Amino acid sequence: MKRTFSTIAVLTALAWGGAAFAADAPAAKPDCSAKQQEFDAAKTAAKPQKADLTSCKDKKGKDKADCEKPLKDKAKEDTKAAVDKEKAAKKDLDCCKNPKMKGCPA
Repeated sequence: MKRTFSTIAVLTALAWGGAAFAADAPAAKPDCSAKQQEFDAAKTAAKPQKADLTSCKDKKGKDKADCEKPLKDKAKEDTKAAVDKEKAAKKDLDCCKNPKMKGCPA
């Protein structure tokens, strides 16, 4: 009985020691510098953009409003696209840093 208990204790200690050693081994970190640069560029581009309304400056009233509306809508769409691109770049960067994160491709 004493020998069996000693054997079990030794085997358990070895198993725990092996698991601790495996947990202490540093994992190779992936190089995410390219993804970081893409994210930084997307973050800079995602700032709100103002429409260039200089072509509508000489118009008045309804004509001016009709001239400005498509330009403002285009600027709004461009800003939204830049924000979406920033979100995608952020997700790619996060997945590069932690591939096991939820939502990352395996």
